[in-house]
Amino acid sequence: MDITLIAIAFFILVAIVFLLLFLFKSINKKSFRAEDGSVFDSQSDLDVYQNLYEKTKPLFSNYDEKGSAQQILGFEKSFISKLKTEGFSDLQTLVKYRVQLKSLSDLINS
Repeated sequence: MDITLIAIAFFILVAIVFLLLFLFKSINKKSFRAEDGSVFDSQSDLDVYQNLYEKTKPLFSNYDEKGSAQQILGFEKSFISKLKTEGFSDLQTLVKYRVQLKSLSDLINS
């Protein structure tokens, strides 16, 4: 037999073994699903997400410009609008909302 043929067969066999190990690990991997459909690898990650989701849920709900309050969870509607859609296009806008950005960071990290 030719040594090249043996080497090719050996590499194919090794590749098949690694593929089977990878597939076996993927199949047995347990995942945790949040209420909104997000998937996590561990229960602790899911718990952190669920807690944060409950705290920030009003920020992501649709609000009516005329019928609701000027603030949601202590954040101005203009800040939430910038955060969700427009973004902070310049330093002046970012500095204007620095206190609310700090409050949002504190909310997320608490």
